[in-house]
Amino acid sequence: AAEALFRDHARETGTALDNLTADARLVDRVERQIAGAIGTASARVMVESVAQEEPLSLGDVLEIIDEASQVRIYARELEEATVELRAANEKLKSLDQLKDDFMSSVTHELRTPLTSIRALTELMLDTPDIQPHERKEFLAIILSESERLSRLVNQVLDLAKIESGMAEWHNTDVDLKALIVAALRATAELFRERGAEVVLDLPDQVPLLLADPDRLTQVLVNLLSNAAKFVPEGRGRVQVALREQGSELVVTVCDNGPGVAPQDQAGVFDKFRQGGQAGNRPQGTGLGLPISRQIIANLGGRIWLDSQPGRGACFGFALPKGGADGR
Repeated sequence: AAEALFRDHARETGTALDNLTADARLVDRVERQIAGAIGTASARVMVESVAQEEPLSLGDVLEIIDEASQVRIYARELEEATVELRAANEKLKSLDQLKDDFMSSVTHELRTPLTSIRALTELMLDTPDIQPHERKEFLAIILSESERLSRLVNQVLDLAKIESGMAEWHNTDVDLKALIVAALRATAELFRERGAEVVLDLPDQVPLLLADPDRLTQVLVNLLSNAAKFVPEGRGRVQVALREQGSELVVTVCDNGPGVAPQDQAGVFDKFRQGGQAGNRPQGTGLGLPISRQIIANLGGRIWLDSQPGRGACFGFALPKGGADGR
């Protein structure tokens, strides 16, 4: 930068480069150039601090230009740091809001079944002559709500254990096709209630993989349950596929629900979020997908979402194939 400035000044003044001196015009030119980077006032202060009421030499001019370059670098670094700090601050604000939403959701999920259990229990206590069929109905509701509470507490504790590294893993040879069939049996009632059709695309045989069967079943049940929530009632369709792809086994669970809004897709596996699909967000804590992500990551795999609003959602995960003996 200094060489170019000296060369331009020598050409404009008709002076040989070897005979160039730090005259007033050159100093003014330098001051104007660095003012564009560090401001007019700062440029004047910098020139005066170097000059100290003495005529400037070319060495002094070089010192000014070098200092201005350093100031420009520091200013750029400061600007970048400010942008990063601002982004981090916004992220923290967003996380605080997500935590608030999560606590509100968990509180609601706890309060709702507790309210039902208490109300029905008080009703049975205050009504000694209650009809047997009513008592049976109330007890069934109490049982259902208590199971709902248990699931919520278990999910919160489970996620905390996995994230802290305290969860126990019992990896063994796993037949992924058999686990899919078992998970479908476990969620069959959900699909019947929604009137949804489940279409299977499973190969006759697949290689074994090394995984914790209970944890992997948990992922499958989470994805199937999530699909059952969002398919249109009476005309829902869920396709479950398993295939080999290179060194991996890939599972996809695709539904014909409303899909996930673009702005929600990046955080759909984050805790504190409810991964509701566009225009339809059932109540829940939003812990199923975060737990699934943690499990798949711990098994050495990857999990993803592919969705377009109005065209359903397709959740998938891939795990490295090969059993304990490498088969």
